[in-house]
Amino acid sequence: MSASITLIGAIEDHHRQQLANWLGEQALTFKTTQLTETSDSIAVERWQLSSVLPEAQLATMRQQLLHWSDETQVDHVLQQQTPNIRAGGVAVFDMDSTLIKAEVMDELAVEMGIGEQISAVTASAMRGEIDFTESFVRRLSFLNGLSSEVMDGVYQRIEHMDGISTLMRVLHHFGWHTAILSGGFTYFADRVKADHNMAEVHANVLEIIDGKLTGKHLGPIVDAARKKELLGDLVERTNTDWSQTIACGDGANDLLMLNQAALGVALHAKPIVRQQAPCPLNNLGLDGILYLLGLTSQEIREMV
Repeated sequence: MSASITLIGAIEDHHRQQLANWLGEQALTFKTTQLTETSDSIAVERWQLSSVLPEAQLATMRQQLLHWSDETQVDHVLQQQTPNIRAGGVAVFDMDSTLIKAEVMDELAVEMGIGEQISAVTASAMRGEIDFTESFVRRLSFLNGLSSEVMDGVYQRIEHMDGISTLMRVLHHFGWHTAILSGGFTYFADRVKADHNMAEVHANVLEIIDGKLTGKHLGPIVDAARKKELLGDLVERTNTDWSQTIACGDGANDLLMLNQAALGVALHAKPIVRQQAPCPLNNLGLDGILYLLGLTSQEIREMV
């Protein structure tokens, strides 16, 4: 299977010419396919390259394509391989700022009246500036005494990520095993799972005594290493080939699983994650993953 580059956004002729000239300089031939139609709100093109790329060349190309993505506001997503969507597999997702448009810890902090105090620590952890586990324990301690009754209201006001329903319907149509691997909390992850018929959840458990949060958690923290381990366990348990794996997240604590999966998508990710993840995607929601799997907009509409 050969490598590919997917362009997503307001693609103009000079973007195409720039990319074509650059590929020619590297003696790479390609074939282009339009995945969207002129009536669609965003353009997506897939450039199938002539071969698999050596790792050294892959890394160099990713840096140039990321530069062009930032410069042009058109995603240039380089994939060494593409899972076969029709064959099924394992797809795992971070929750906060990936499946939902919020950081749950921050939303709970708002209920305590300390939203700004905690959100600053959250942002720093997601950028990879401070250790996730350390920041998690620190932030959670601030929630000591918060009534557990507020959690339903917090969930009700949280928006789910654009494209989540479309992505899950199509993945489940083809028999994919979908799981949430979250540094957030099971109370919220279980509800996202139920809303979108996902298979399982692995997240942190809040300790609640007498109807109030204690500022502590139960069991192991789901951090970067734990997410990577859980993905490996899922692959083994479902007898899935690694070539049929997808991981999606936005924070530094997602990088290990993003780099382990065959398709590792950094969705609206923090700068350090965009630099280090295989496939940074900014111009679409979760449904953009379906284009990275090679589907056309017409095929997606027919299935949804």
